[in-house]
Order: sequence, then C-alpha cells, then structure tokens
Amino acid sequence: MNSQLKEVVDKVAAEYSISNEFLIKATDKFEESMDQGLKSSPAREYMPMIPTFVTDIPTGKERGLFLAGDLGGTNFRVCSIYLNGDHSFDLKQSKFKIPLDLMTNSTAEDLFSYLATKVDAFLDEHHKEFRAEGSEILKLGFTFSFPVNQTALNKGTLIRWTKGFDLPDCVDKDVVELLQTHLDNLKANVKVAALANDTVGTLLSRAYSNNSSQSKTNTIVGAIFGTGTNGAYFETFDKIPKLDSSKFKDKTGMVINTEWGSFDNTLEILPSTRYDKIIDAQTSNPGYHLFEKRISGMFLGELLRVTLIDLFEQNHIFVELFKSRGGTLPHRLAEPWLLDAEVLSYLQIDDSTDLKMSELILQNHLRLPTTKEERLVIQTLTKAIAHRAAYLSAVPLAAIARRVAEQYKDDENDFEFGLDGSVIEFYPGFKDSVLEAINIINPLKGSNKKIHLSIAKDGSGVGAALCASTAL
Repeated sequence: MNSQLKEVVDKVAAEYSISNEFLIKATDKFEESMDQGLKSSPAREYMPMIPTFVTDIPTGKERGLFLAGDLGGTNFRVCSIYLNGDHSFDLKQSKFKIPLDLMTNSTAEDLFSYLATKVDAFLDEHHKEFRAEGSEILKLGFTFSFPVNQTALNKGTLIRWTKGFDLPDCVDKDVVELLQTHLDNLKANVKVAALANDTVGTLLSRAYSNNSSQSKTNTIVGAIFGTGTNGAYFETFDKIPKLDSSKFKDKTGMVINTEWGSFDNTLEILPSTRYDKIIDAQTSNPGYHLFEKRISGMFLGELLRVTLIDLFEQNHIFVELFKSRGGTLPHRLAEPWLLDAEVLSYLQIDDSTDLKMSELILQNHLRLPTTKEERLVIQTLTKAIAHRAAYLSAVPLAAIARRVAEQYKDDENDFEFGLDGSVIEFYPGFKDSVLEAINIINPLKGSNKKIHLSIAKDGSGVGAALCASTAL
C-alpha cells in the first residue's frame, strides 16, 4: 500500500477505534441507562428494560414434557422438549413455512388458526398419547419474536408487526389468547402457559444445561449477537421500581429483557462516525437501535460497504475499475445491504499470498475485481469495524456482571454468559475480542471470580419450554 493511501486508510480505521477509557465510561453509562429503564415507561432515551414475568432461573433439575412454538419470521417451529432433570433434554421438532398469503392481506384468525393446526399435527405425529380424552394437558411456551406489550407470563398484546408480516387486525390483541382459542377449537390438549422471548430463552436454556457443581460457574446473562443483538438477566425486585412486586410472593426478582439494541439512542457516549450516520439514515427506524447498528451482523457488512464507497468517491480505490466499466461499480457494491457479514469473516482471516483468497471471495460474492492494494485496504477496514463491534459488545456484559455481583456475594462460583448468534459463534476472533474488552473493563475488580463466555443453543425452543415449566 503506498504511503499516501496508507495514511488515508489508517485515519479511517482510527475512526473505528475504541479506547480503554471509553470502555469504562460506556459501562458506567450503560448501568445508568438500565436504572432509568427499570423505573420508567419505555422512551427513546434509554433501554426499555422489559419485565418478563419469569421469576426463576432453572437449576437443571426441572423434569417433564413441554412444548414450544416459535414464530420467528417466515417459519413456525413446533418442538417437544423432555427435561430429564439432570441438565439434559430430549428434543423433537417440526418446521412449517408460513404461507405468504397469511403474512399479509389476511387476518389474525387465519394466521393463528394455521399455527394451531400445526401444533395439533405435531401432537398427532409425535405425542398421540396426549390426544386421549382426560390425558394430561401439555404446557406450551410461545416464542413470538415481534414487539409485544407483555403484562403477565402468559399475556401480551402485539404492538406492531415486523419481518414482512402485516395483519392490522392483530395489533393490540393478546397473541396468547389468539393461539389458545384456536387450539381449543381443535380440542388440542395444550395450554399456552408462557409468552417467551428468544433472549430470555437463551438465558434459561444455558442455565438449565450448565451443571454449576461441575463447571463452578453461574449463568447470569443470556445474550444474542447475530443479525441483531439483545440480552437478558435476573434482577432483584428492589431495583425494579416500575414493577409492583407485591404480587410475586416468595420470589426475589425477575428476568429482565433489556432490549439493549436501544442503548444510548441519544448518542451521549456511543461513537458516531459519518458512516454510522449514513447507515442510520438508510434504515426504517432512524434514531433507534443505535447500539445494535454498530455491532450486529446485519450492519457490519453495510458499514464496510459505505466506508469503501467513501474512499472510492475520494478517488483512493476502484478508480481504474470504474473507468474500465464505463463509469459504473458492480451492483452488489453500489447497492445497500448486499454485503453480508459472512463475507467479512473470510476477509478477516485471509493470510494467503497477496490476499488471493480475498480476491476470489470478492469476485464471487460481489462480482468485484480488486488489486492487491485494494484488498489490503478492505482487510484493514474489515478488521477495524469488527474490532469496534466486539469491544462495544463487551459493554453490556461487563455492566450486568458488575451489577449482579452483589446477588452472588456468598457464592464462590465464576460468572458465565450464555451467548447465541452467528456473529459471536462464527465470526473469527469476535468472542476472544469481547472477552479481552471485558477484562479491560474488569467489572469484578477486587473479586477472585472470572468471567466465561459459553455458546448457548436454542433459546427459542428449549428456552421457551423452560418458560412454560415455570408457569403454575
């Protein structure tokens, strides 16, 4: 890379850098925002901190057969989970595609009737013994991955649709009641016992699987770092002023769904480059989920793309390519949202001669021919963007570890975070960088406890079943 270009690229990469001092300040700010959300109704300025009405963390001794229904987007998954009471479980599942004509221009009744028939068909196939009259009623945890106003473990009204659904008559209706009504119409022996959230489910499923007596760790956080990001943890009632805890006799607290993608929407502390501003303006919710827009898989590729376009517009890269194509760039580089984070993961670790692997990847995925110098630029920026994302991802984890330390002051076990999502699981070096940043923040200063990051699987299935298991 020639010295002039290197200077320009280093300057851009520096815009994505995160200092140790920033990590500590951001962790303080995150905890402040948690307090705000726990005492106030949701507002743009702070995280929603939603009570989930789950008042127990699994011990791994839970037993029994439970169902889970997961409407996460264009598929509906039905599972049965037998909890063996020894941190293990047996799972059966079926997946059903949601017909497009039920996603729009249809009704809530038609959609939920379809979902109920699939639960009923699943019972026919896998659990006929529960079809007999007088047989035990099966509890179902319903993971409904859309914005919901939840008022009890088994009550929640739809706020709005996302992910391509648009059934206006469903808004403000209780989705648990809708599913239960249609299950009852089919005489299915099923009670929808819990409305679950995939992040809460991640916490519960990891806590169930974690044998604390062997691992010497307590699972304190469930978090997702994938297409989006979010986290959940157990909070004591004295720190949730917005909740009337008198209804929860003999319970000490509740799992909180932080919705931390909305941390610092006012940008008091989060880094904000010109590239972040371009991306925010391109989204359907400008000014919201600004933390998520800096760290999640959906946005990493777009951050790289707009940064490369900026360097191109300054005549630093792709100049000859532009001329040779008669004044155009390849469509997949020119158009927003077509550069996937998976591509970045390959660019990140390329150590081949002249970055030949990157040359093939860019050609195959973006139809983008590159020079060796351009590939060096792309890799430098890829690493800077991913490093910032990983360091920012450490902030909520460290803040929660520090916050809950008091709950475990008489317990010598280390802390474990249960993590799910493609970025944390598959992006090269991401998990290690998150842990590195947590250690810089040092949230358990003065304690001998360590923090461990573990991959947690299937929060929307096993986790939803565990939600149902907590219902009376």
